[in-house]
Amino acid sequence: MISRLALKYVRDADKNPTALIKEKIEKAKELYQNFGEYFYKDPKFVDLLKKYEKAVEKSNEMMSNMKSFEECYICTVVEKKGCCKIGLETEVTINILLINYFLKKPVPEEREVPGRCFFVGPLGCKLFARPYICRDYFCKRLLEKFDPNEYILLTQVLNEELTLLYQISSYIKNELESLMGEFLLELDITG
Repeated sequence: MISRLALKYVRDADKNPTALIKEKIEKAKELYQNFGEYFYKDPKFVDLLKKYEKAVEKSNEMMSNMKSFEECYICTVVEKKGCCKIGLETEVTINILLINYFLKKPVPEEREVPGRCFFVGPLGCKLFARPYICRDYFCKRLLEKFDPNEYILLTQVLNEELTLLYQISSYIKNELESLMGEFLLELDITG
């Protein structure tokens, strides 16, 4: 059975992406305010959160060293091309926003770069926890820049991050379903 909020997202799929992501941000804030303390008291959750944060930091360091972020910034913000176009923010789920709140990472409230993803700022992406597609996608431009051995190593590092993202997302969803007694499909809805 699909929940009322999930039905609302399906009905409102033709809304502009800014309105939809703002609704997701509000829902994530509400969940964080209502259940944050509960999750922080859970040692298993805290351990998963710490592991995930370290994995993202490791991936970010490697991507920075390989100049991946620099290339994405040039492509998206300077050249106005690339994959971080308006509408990509629909890939950001309530669960991913909630993870950012749990990590006490900022979540933008307004679009800063017109015509680009809601989460792109003047220097690139402003989210710490990001959707799978934003972490495990390398365009031809990047693949031509990477040494094949570096790419293999980066893929392995990102695999660890994305595995932990799946684990923590599943854990949050299962705990909230248990606490609220309903199926929370909308935590993972994109678009």
